[in-house]
Amino acid sequence: MAYSRRTILKAGAATLAAGSAISSRALAADEPAFYFPDMSPEEIAAAANPSETIGETINIGFLAALSGPDAGWGLPGLTGNQLFIDEVNSRGGLLVDGVRYPLAMHKFDDEAIGSKALQGAKELVLKHNVKFISAIGGNPADATHPFLTKNKVIYASLISSDIKPDRPYLIAGGDVTPRIDMLRPMYHKFNNPALKRWAVVSQDDTIGQTCQAWEVGSAIADGWDVVYDEHYTIDTTDFAPVVTAMLAKDPDVVSLNLSYPDFVVSICEQLFQQGFKGVVSANYIEDESVLQKVPVEWLEGATNSFPLFDDPWWGKPSVQNRFLQNWVSRYGEGAPEDVNRNITGIDWDHVITLEVWAHGCQLAGTFDPDEVLKALRGTESFPTMLGPGNMSGNEMWGIDNMISLPIPICEVRNGTKRVQAVMRYEKWFESRKDAIIQVVRDKGQMFDQRA
Repeated sequence: MAYSRRTILKAGAATLAAGSAISSRALAADEPAFYFPDMSPEEIAAAANPSETIGETINIGFLAALSGPDAGWGLPGLTGNQLFIDEVNSRGGLLVDGVRYPLAMHKFDDEAIGSKALQGAKELVLKHNVKFISAIGGNPADATHPFLTKNKVIYASLISSDIKPDRPYLIAGGDVTPRIDMLRPMYHKFNNPALKRWAVVSQDDTIGQTCQAWEVGSAIADGWDVVYDEHYTIDTTDFAPVVTAMLAKDPDVVSLNLSYPDFVVSICEQLFQQGFKGVVSANYIEDESVLQKVPVEWLEGATNSFPLFDDPWWGKPSVQNRFLQNWVSRYGEGAPEDVNRNITGIDWDHVITLEVWAHGCQLAGTFDPDEVLKALRGTESFPTMLGPGNMSGNEMWGIDNMISLPIPICEVRNGTKRVQAVMRYEKWFESRKDAIIQVVRDKGQMFDQRA
């Protein structure tokens, strides 16, 4: 049985929240896809006032894998960020303290390699004077944070586990990692209490180690018997032995945690070939790619996050549906910048932190990073494309640099991921945090244990 909005309501507000109440906002027919608190819908619909002062162009950076196995988390994000920038610029620029500042984006392919990420960070900052960087995180975040901290540049990782007190300008949370990985064990247990045995695997790198530790702690806190908890090397190409070892433990659920998109395809192919008939669960499953290797009926019910914006869950008109329309008209089949694929959850993923940064600049009345972060922490909530967010994270990461927002959970339905529940994280974590943090600490993955 999958969650419905009715069962979400019955589960209790302490754990689950009704998606219709927090996941979308109705839009007027002519309203854009992003939130701009400086203007009303009527003002947005009108052209930028030609009498307004136009300031210098503000550069932002996109420092992520645009090639290689990690590119599925990077390359698509360029589309959403560019849609946001063009929408801002169509109104004359971002209104900050009475001046409109046009935005421009500069990109660098770090291939998920730390040394290349540092090279890219220096190019973006020293050559282009960027004020904000969209990124994936992980090893590149480790490599770049001393330089970016010294230069006071806000770096927006997809992965909240990158947040640490000595990285005061690193923010994360628009991507719901690792909170989605922490909530998935509870979601599966709520769906089917008969499930008992949890197996989890991911690559042996910074993000795999840390995010898997938070997932394992959460699975244990929610009553699972974790029967497999291992990492494969980053250069693994043959996943048959990895899957054989997992299935030898007879799991009810196989979780792929934060496995890279290309790895997810290979692991799912092996799970199918080796006859796994249980539940597949992961941080991210690009179903279009996986379905090239497995039958659609085998992937039915596979659970992950990063919802699609054509999902009926969001309704019409809505922020999400308008973003979809804008994306398809520009990047879809036959469009002027056709990217030869369907829209994914990553196309909108990076833009959440970009729009939050833009809100912070408007709230602070300046692009000064310290004032921007102070303003974001000081406001009770701010809107995002997934619902209201706020800055938090001190108990997990030692600093309130995490954007906390509603967390969608999806299942594959007839070959397409569809939202089944939208959850609030805070009360769930509060009731389990001591047990979860103890496991993370035992694994040496708390922020104060990692170099």
